[in-house]
Amino acid sequence: MRCTGVPAKAMRRQRGMSLIVVLLLLIITTVLGVGAASLSLVNEKGARNDRDLEVAFQAAEAALQDAELDITGPNRSRKARLCAFSEKGDVSAFKAGCGEDAASRGLCLGSPAGDAPAWLGVSFSSDDARSVELGTFTDQTYLAADKDNPRGVSTARRPRYVIEALPNNGGYAPNELVGAGADQRTYLFRVTAIGYGVRAETQVVLQGIVRKFNASPGC
Repeated sequence: MRCTGVPAKAMRRQRGMSLIVVLLLLIITTVLGVGAASLSLVNEKGARNDRDLEVAFQAAEAALQDAELDITGPNRSRKARLCAFSEKGDVSAFKAGCGEDAASRGLCLGSPAGDAPAWLGVSFSSDDARSVELGTFTDQTYLAADKDNPRGVSTARRPRYVIEALPNNGGYAPNELVGAGADQRTYLFRVTAIGYGVRAETQVVLQGIVRKFNASPGC
C-alpha cells in the first residue's frame, strides 16, 4: 500500500502561516503592555498632582488662619499690630496698592468700585514686600520642609497673604444698615491667601472675610 505525505510546498506554507500568527500575537501583547504602562504612568501623575494640590490647599488655609490671628488675635507676638484693625473706621495703616513698610506690609485699601481689587496687583512672591509671609506678625510657624526640618511638608514657597479694608455696607446681620457718612463708616477685612505645592506652579488662592466686632485691648 502506498502512502502519500503532505507536499513539501504545503508544509512550507503552513510554517509561514504559523510565523505570521506568532508575530501578530507578539504585536498584540506588546501593544497591551505599552498601554498598561502608559495608563499606570497617567494614574501616577494624576495622584501626584492631587497630592500637590492638597498640599497647596492646606498651606493657603494656614495663611488664612494666620491672617485672622493678625487681625483679631489672640496674638502675643512683639510684632503684633492688632490696633491697625478697627471696625470703627480707622484704617490709616492701610495703603493704596498695599503697604510695604514694617507696620503696613500687606495692608491694602479697597479699590474704588469698578477697579480691579488690590490683591490682583500683588505678585505674592517672596521678594514682594507688599505681601506677608505666614508668621511675620504672629510668630506662628508652618512646618515646611527645609534643612532644619526635613520631616515637614515640602512646599516650593512659604504661604503668604494680604488684607484689604473694605467699607461695610451692611447686610451681615438682620435689620442692620450702616451709615454712609465718614464718621459712621465701618470696615470689613478681606484676606487673600496663597499656598504653594511641591512645585511652584501648583498654587491655591483662598479668600475670607473677617469682621472685627471689638477693639483689641490697649487700642
